[in-house]
Amino acid sequence: MSVNRQENKVLTLKQLTTQLNPERSIQAVQRPPEGWLRAFRHALGFSLKSIAGRLKVSPQAIHQLEKSEEAGTISLGQLEAVAGAMGCRLAYAVVPQKGSLAELAGPAATGANQTGGT
Repeated sequence: MSVNRQENKVLTLKQLTTQLNPERSIQAVQRPPEGWLRAFRHALGFSLKSIAGRLKVSPQAIHQLEKSEEAGTISLGQLEAVAGAMGCRLAYAVVPQKGSLAELAGPAATGANQTGGT
């Protein structure tokens, strides 16, 4: 591995560690521009071929899945499978863009105006 590639791996790993710090607000977590799969693969030093071998697909298929994630068209099942091949798990959540869920819910969070519907 070249020095430049090793430095990039270390930098990506530091950025991901900072991004996923449990003490950091979930709202502050932003998907890396290249997507989580490619960022983690690079940070962990996996090649396309090594991940492909674990999933019994071609390296081109893994590359296409990374491109699908970047485009926002990957399925949760596909994301979970590739994450698992890297020794990771998928953590999927919907969070408010700002503030808390209670603030977003407004009066409904305090029990006022409850209709009992879904």
